[in-house]
Order: sequence, then structure tokens, then C-alpha cells
Amino acid sequence: MSITVNVDENQNIRVTEQLVGTAPPSQVEFAAEGTITMTSELLERFEGTSLQPAEIELAVADAETVAVDLSETASLRLETVDVGIETPDTGDLSPGMDTLQSSTDDDSETSDTEPGAIAFTVEGAITDVPAETLESLTDASSEPTLATITFAVEEPTRSDGGSGTDVLLEIDLLGYGITVYRDGRIDIGTGDLRDDLGLP
Repeated sequence: MSITVNVDENQNIRVTEQLVGTAPPSQVEFAAEGTITMTSELLERFEGTSLQPAEIELAVADAETVAVDLSETASLRLETVDVGIETPDTGDLSPGMDTLQSSTDDDSETSDTEPGAIAFTVEGAITDVPAETLESLTDASSEPTLATITFAVEEPTRSDGGSGTDVLLEIDLLGYGITVYRDGRIDIGTGDLRDDLGLP
């Protein structure tokens, strides 16, 4: 089973800046920042599953894309992940005050507010990219941008030669634990809520 996320058309994902470039002989380097709107309904779809990036599709022209297959030789490596919580209508409130107010306020109007978002900055690389794929990106008429990401669901993780169990990020959000590993795997499941948020 696989799930494809269309970055350009998904209203829950907003990429504000991104940079994708080739690094011969076999590497694609990338950096991106933006926000992901998360709701409990969205997270419930993936509860207890493991998502493994299987393919990344890059747009290189108006109607042309280049797919990078992560299920064969190429693999995803995350170098830097910076994540924060962006909540709506908080103004200059300090962290925690909005959460306290929303958890103690029983006013029915709160159900109409927009959900908060995860603000992210990610840097990494795709290694061991086949020569023909790298050539297609290098010869593209415009700078590549992220178009879609396809995840394989509940499939074993293939190591990229490093330690695939290295945890880059652990976060609890809306009662769900989210763990991001160095090899790009994302685990989502229920767990105890913690107040801390950061990188190991």
C-alpha cells in the first residue's frame, strides 16, 4: 500500500521556500521550509503505521516531472530538521498560554477556529541517484521543485548505510506521537503527551 501527497495541490501543506540542486556524481540536495496543517482526523488515518518515503517527484518544467525512486538504490537522508508549532490567533502570547486557554474554555465557538500548524525547515539529500535521473534534473530548463511524495505504508525500512534508528525528532501532537528517523521514516502512534519539543 502507498500514499501519495501532492505538495502543490494539498491545502494542508504550504511550502514557502525550497531549493533543490544536483551534486554529481549521484546526489540531489534539498532544503525546504513551510507549514503543515494537522488535525486529529488526519493523524487518525496513520495511527500505528510506519511511513517509508518510496518516491519523490520533482517538477522541472510546466508539465514535466522527474521521479526519484527510493525503493531501489537511491535513499533519503535528513541532515537538519527544525520543527515548531504555529497556532492561529495567538498574537504575541508566550508558548503554552494558548494551549492553557483552549483546554479550559468550554465555549462552543472554539470548534470553529482553524487548526494550528507545524512549521518546518528541512535539509537533506537523496543519495545514490541513478545517472539518468540525475542527468534529467541537471539538464532541466527550470530549477526543480517538489511536486509529490509517495510513502510506502508498513513496509520494512531499507538502511541508507547509516544508522536508520537514529531519531532526529520526537514530538507529541494532539495525543499522537510522531518520530522522524534519519533515514526518512516517520512513525505515528498514540503515546503519553510530553511538554518537550526538540531534536535529540
